[in-house]
Amino acid sequence: MPPLIDNENVTNQSLMDQEKKSAMDEHENKSNPEPISVSMNPDNVKENDVKDECLSEINQEKTCTGEDAEKEEEEYLDILGNGSLKRKILRAAAKNAKRPISSDLVTIKVEGKLEDGTKVDVYDSLSFVLGDGDVIQAWDLAVALMEEGQVIELQTDARFAYGEKGRKPDIPPNSSIAYIIELVKKDYPMDYESMSAAEKLKYGENKRERGNFLFVREEFVSAINSYNKAVRILDPATCSDTAESLQKLLESRLKCYNNMAACQLKTDAYDAAIKSCRMVLDVQPDNVKALFRTGKGLAAKGETKEGLMYMRRAQKLDPDTKVINQEIMKLSKKLQAESQSEKDMYQKMLGQKPPAKTNKQSENSSSVWKWTSVIGGVTIAIVAMGITAYRHLQH
Repeated sequence: MPPLIDNENVTNQSLMDQEKKSAMDEHENKSNPEPISVSMNPDNVKENDVKDECLSEINQEKTCTGEDAEKEEEEYLDILGNGSLKRKILRAAAKNAKRPISSDLVTIKVEGKLEDGTKVDVYDSLSFVLGDGDVIQAWDLAVALMEEGQVIELQTDARFAYGEKGRKPDIPPNSSIAYIIELVKKDYPMDYESMSAAEKLKYGENKRERGNFLFVREEFVSAINSYNKAVRILDPATCSDTAESLQKLLESRLKCYNNMAACQLKTDAYDAAIKSCRMVLDVQPDNVKALFRTGKGLAAKGETKEGLMYMRRAQKLDPDTKVINQEIMKLSKKLQAESQSEKDMYQKMLGQKPPAKTNKQSENSSSVWKWTSVIGGVTIAIVAMGITAYRHLQH
């Protein structure tokens, strides 16, 4: 059987973290001198006075440092209110600059750093549709609050970046990242319906690749979102072009439906998975993946017999695929167990099962049946003879 999802070559995206700077003051420890007498101190300064003055300076320095830290913290906007996503404005936007809204096409310049200073996600120009899930969640949330020309520092926990899995090879699991982001420009939402087939294919494939990336990371709900957006873009009915171009759109769209069905099975959305597969089978009745996943969905719903039927159709087209053969064996055993369970249930409804007959009882029953048949035959013959004689006498 072909790979679980179509075209899983996903281009890794990178992320960035801001380097944290700290300044440390060095204090040189000196040994305490002998006590100074008044006669040896021309300025008449007592040792305790010197200590008090030093302590006062240290306390003042600590107070200033604390105030600076508090002031710096106040410059950050806690976007979600829980400290997991914070931003600070590094350069303000122009006076009449506008914010983008969901579905706008935005272009950003971005650079990120991990806590160890490693640079990730460095892009001089990166465009994406705001709110479509094409990038990490931290960017979608932060850019929605920016204005054209504005530059911010964004600090995000792993949850809104690359999570527990990280991203090989450059981002370890559970990595917090600091980004410097500039919103270069914002454009109006994409008008997919007016695009040519080639343009539709380009943007639709981008969505599909994003879905594949999320599928591999087992982020199935987000992957479904990307595939769903892809099938809308790839609709060949909304454009007129060459037959070859429209065929490419259709094939890419069917891949999205198939991959979406795989995600829906993973999230126990069986009816939705069956519906996605039927969108494929309406066009390609012999699509093995769609047949297999339809069978899986039906079986999961308890429709074992129907599920097994689809599995056998898939097996007929692709007899050497191990996973299909294993599923058929499993469903066959399940169907047999269900049939036996139904028989047992009917017997309980009709009463106890009658005791099994012994050989002697069976022989006696057979003999009685034979004699009954003979007697019945003789009786019928006598009646027939009587009727014939009666008719003869009437004439």
